Amino acid sequence: MGHIKSGLIMKKIILFLLTSLTLIVLLSSCNETKLKYAPLEDILADAVADSAWPGAVMMIGHGDDIVFHHAVGYHTYKQKTPTKKDDIFDLASVSKVIGTTSAVMKLVESGKLSLDDKAVKYLPELKGPDERNTALKKEITIRHLLTHSAGFEPFRLFYLMDCSVEARWDSAFQSELKYKPGDKTIYSDIGLMCMGKIVEKISGMPQDKYLKKIIFEPLKMPDTDYTPDQTLLKRIIPTEIKDNILIHGYVHDENTHSLGGVAGHAGLFSTAKDLSKFCRMMLHEGQLEGVKIFEAETIKLFTTRLDSSSSRCIGWDSPEGESSGGIYISAHSFGHTGYTGTSLWIDVENNVYVILLSNAVHPNRKYKYPNYFEWRQLLHSAAYEELGLFKRNPEVVLKNRWVEKFKIDREVK
Repeated sequence: MGHIKSGLIMKKIILFLLTSLTLIVLLSSCNETKLKYAPLEDILADAVADSAWPGAVMMIGHGDDIVFHHAVGYHTYKQKTPTKKDDIFDLASVSKVIGTTSAVMKLVESGKLSLDDKAVKYLPELKGPDERNTALKKEITIRHLLTHSAGFEPFRLFYLMDCSVEARWDSAFQSELKYKPGDKTIYSDIGLMCMGKIVEKISGMPQDKYLKKIIFEPLKMPDTDYTPDQTLLKRIIPTEIKDNILIHGYVHDENTHSLGGVAGHAGLFSTAKDLSKFCRMMLHEGQLEGVKIFEAETIKLFTTRLDSSSSRCIGWDSPEGESSGGIYISAHSFGHTGYTGTSLWIDVENNVYVILLSNAVHPNRKYKYPNYFEWRQLLHSAAYEELGLFKRNPEVVLKNRWVEKFKIDREVK
């Protein structure tokens, strides 16, 4: 009897342990949900069929390994020129981070600039249009400009002004502030336009030349530049058709184009291959293949979310809400998007980067809504599934279209 009783007790213990183990597994994986939509080539093709974009290039990197690099579709919906993996795309606002923010990072490291410096110290033209605004602008810091908290409105149509380039710049500097510096975070091109000019003032050279010297040439990014050489036209993806003219070979952003093609908020062109070098450098704490670009502390400073009131870092953005970075991107990530149809996210925790380049504004910008945004998030999510990473980020929610398709929770409970 004693042996039987001991056996029953042992069975109960084993059953309890198995039940506990199962519960632990379930609890630890409760925020892991698979979309079950693969392979990635099919998603990219379906996005083209759904008019999210006529063509795109996607790259996924895991550490130093490129695990996916694929081109889909055509340069336009006329389907005459197939998209290729080395095609050059207008990065639009991704220029803010690969370009202007990188320049500021180098200036801060060299001691030529402090994030708490007042912007008027380097840009005395930053004043007006009245005494109140002039007084407020004296309080704008470099940090305010890079975190979109200087008080400027999102944008103004400077390109419609019938005047010189210098007069357009003056109008940007004299733009009215909509709120006091530091009071709110409102994404603004104007603040980054001012930041670009400050970079030029301190470096003593045009922003495009400075960036080529300190970032693009050292990292061997030959296809990354403003105002691309027209000999590359066959590789440059066209963007919008405006006034019956196809924008091809020059920047899509009208303000940047009217200013000569180089500005702090837009203007860079690049390829997935070039951008992957930049991403790897950032994941390697500022170094790549023996070349040192940044100190690790500088990268951490600029890519860490400031506080819970906004997703903004310094120059960079972090994932939250319906983030383009997808539902699996970790909290320790930073990235940016571009109006033309570009997105780039770097995930430090998972040692992953995802680059998606498209011309979603073709044939006109109305084509972006809502398809482009939906497919972009799905692809960034599917990139993580390709790597076997299924841990949901509780701060990111899946777009309703995919909630309905995959019958999964929109939010992590």
